[in-house]
Amino acid sequence: MCGFFQVIQKNRPIDKERFLKSLDSMKHRGPDASGHKFMQIKNQKSDIFMAFGHQRLSILDLDERSNQPFIENENILLFNGEIYNYQSIRAEYEKQHISYHTNSDTEVIAKSFSMQKFDDINKFNGMWALSFYSSLDKKVFLSRDRYGKKPLFYYLDENIFCVSSTIKAIKKYLNINLEFNEKQLLNYLLYGDMFPTDTALTHFEKIKQILPGNSGYFDTNRWEIKQNSYFDACKNAQDRDFSEENLVEKLRKSVELRLTSDRPIALLLSGGIDSSLILSILHHYGHSDNVHVFMGDTGRSDDYKYAKMCVNQLGIKADTIVSDYSSNAFDRFLQICKHHEKAFPFNGNAIAMSQMYEEISAHGIPVVLDGSGGDEIFGGYWQRNATFGLKDAISNGDKEWAASIQGFNRQKREIQNFEKFLKEERPFKKIFNPFLKIPMKKILNAKSLDPIRNPNLNFNEALCKDVSPGGRLGEWIWHNDRNSMMNSVESRSPFLDFELHSFINSGYKNKFHEDWNKYELRKVFNKFTPLPTQWRREKQGFRWDGKHFFYNNKNKIIELIKGSEILQEYIHKDLFCNTATAVPKILRSSMGRRFLGVAGIEYMMKQE
Repeated sequence: MCGFFQVIQKNRPIDKERFLKSLDSMKHRGPDASGHKFMQIKNQKSDIFMAFGHQRLSILDLDERSNQPFIENENILLFNGEIYNYQSIRAEYEKQHISYHTNSDTEVIAKSFSMQKFDDINKFNGMWALSFYSSLDKKVFLSRDRYGKKPLFYYLDENIFCVSSTIKAIKKYLNINLEFNEKQLLNYLLYGDMFPTDTALTHFEKIKQILPGNSGYFDTNRWEIKQNSYFDACKNAQDRDFSEENLVEKLRKSVELRLTSDRPIALLLSGGIDSSLILSILHHYGHSDNVHVFMGDTGRSDDYKYAKMCVNQLGIKADTIVSDYSSNAFDRFLQICKHHEKAFPFNGNAIAMSQMYEEISAHGIPVVLDGSGGDEIFGGYWQRNATFGLKDAISNGDKEWAASIQGFNRQKREIQNFEKFLKEERPFKKIFNPFLKIPMKKILNAKSLDPIRNPNLNFNEALCKDVSPGGRLGEWIWHNDRNSMMNSVESRSPFLDFELHSFINSGYKNKFHEDWNKYELRKVFNKFTPLPTQWRREKQGFRWDGKHFFYNNKNKIIELIKGSEILQEYIHKDLFCNTATAVPKILRSSMGRRFLGVAGIEYMMKQE
């Protein structure tokens, strides 16, 4: 797991000092080794100057022979991520008498691409963002993993092409100011979401991305880039074997593959279904002694209690990390803004998790397993998922299942009034706010960018949309990557193994049963090790106590919002800050949190 930065420009040599400073800005992503290479070539029209930089977090083959940039037959690879099944791919080529000089996945990729076997990405089981310069045709091949676990940004104008793991490095090298894309900014201010987009565009003007499940080619002669998709979440789920036996075997393989490491591994145990099922699998196959368990106590739910029940039942030693809401929490918030580079919702996944990774890193553990993706693949959301299942069931005449779901969930408004929840864009009263000065026309035209705000989707389509570019999964794993990597920790998500993707189409009856969500996952505990979380109903997600944060840091928060130039255009800033000074509770409102989110990102992107 690493970070890389690359610059290709016409006619003018690379500013080496500025390049190295830009590369150093992502040292947190790879503190174990730093490498760079500068070179010059000629294309059909001009001199081309190139710079390749890499920050390495050593996980596989710790020897310096696997450092990057990795050069293979004058071709140059920059790679961020892990290919868990690299050994099986290597074995295929060794049968063809191709030799390897390292024990890393990096060399396996470099060898494949040097043979022009770019379709090997379809064999890769893992997470990655990569750039491969081919000396043969002077093209750069770019690729990003199926779900977008690893980031890959770029900037292109008539003279410069930059590729980076972070937006900050591009900004620093080009010495430019970044402006929010207004469509994305309005969506955040009005609806609270700034999901990664489903196009090459990002939330910042001029900064673009390689989409999840996409590859790209940059041609130094034509000076253009083209993207194409190699994975479609709604089409690449052809396996129709939804049997419990198949699920058990794929879960086993997924977890065991993610134990491939030459460094210590930890598990984040949240007290919910997903992470505790990983623990159940680890224990069943005798791996739990090799994985250090960490539990988080946020003081907001019973999650910690259930996590502790699990480790006590198994007799496993585990460390507890207690969330800090002191004055240090504001500094941590600013650091999160610095590394996220995008406005985020104020929840545990975005904010509380950074402290978890910080303390895990302090234990000298650079690899962490987590339950990301379990909700999206296996139906973890009543409002986002079950409502579509109810629509399909009634349309299909499946009245028995629909009546059962509604009968067992009388306390859930979204289930009893599912048609309203499907059709409702957002109540106007929740959008209108006296502190906003956005023109009414813009408010009315700013439709939610959430891809499942479409009542015409069926159940499977809704799940697929959420794991496709532009969906909610992209938001969660953005938090996951930034919070872990800001502390030089690699996060691995077994539920995002592409072999498990077909289960997204197993149907609403396998996902929801009576008052249980993720029903097929709950049942398979019995094939591994049953735990107290298996039939837990009241899981609320990893909570974050905003009350203490806003109370303890109200003056700093008001000053940060007061200093925002971006918000000046969209809100009555003085009115809000004066009101918040008199009534601090307003800082905790949905609008207060969003104003702080924008101000925090703006402030940290201007630093350095």
